[in-house]
Amino acid sequence: MFDLNINPEQKRGLVILLTLTVGLGGFYFLNSRPQAEPVVIQEIPTAATESVTTLLIINVAGKVKNPGVYQLPPGSRVVDALEAAGQQLKGVDISDINLARVLVDGEQILIGSNRTVSGKVAAKKITADNPLDINRATIAQLDTLPGIGPVTAQRIIDYRTKAGRINAVDELKKISGLGGVKFEEIKALLRVL
Repeated sequence: MFDLNINPEQKRGLVILLTLTVGLGGFYFLNSRPQAEPVVIQEIPTAATESVTTLLIINVAGKVKNPGVYQLPPGSRVVDALEAAGQQLKGVDISDINLARVLVDGEQILIGSNRTVSGKVAAKKITADNPLDINRATIAQLDTLPGIGPVTAQRIIDYRTKAGRINAVDELKKISGLGGVKFEEIKALLRVL
């Protein structure tokens, strides 16, 4: 039949041939697999970035040199809106306004809205026709609301400080002690500016 007597040189040749065959087969196998295409990351030009940025629209009203609607860059603060409106009029007290607060698109900054009588602030009674702005209210003003004592008034101030701004009267429901009937009693007496 077959003579399996192979001399050493033939063995060496067969080993080399087998090694080359396996090597070429492996090479073609590895190179025939689909390759992932490298992702090219392109930087957006600065001009394009600036055009995408959304400006804040802020209404500055009250006792300022140039009341009106202003466009300010994101991250602007109340002091920036006041500056855009030309600052407050001479003699207007702005100590009750948080000038460092970050602005929210669409809000109104009301400067010098309190009436003064002989140097003192004349407090108007809080009614449904004259609601209290919960973003500017003091603890003393909140304490005058029906069913709200100094502890709950302080919780409202703490919540407002933590949130930065109350955007809707209904947010007060999140505060401990202001649910259900108590909230229904006071909601008509409050507003958000």
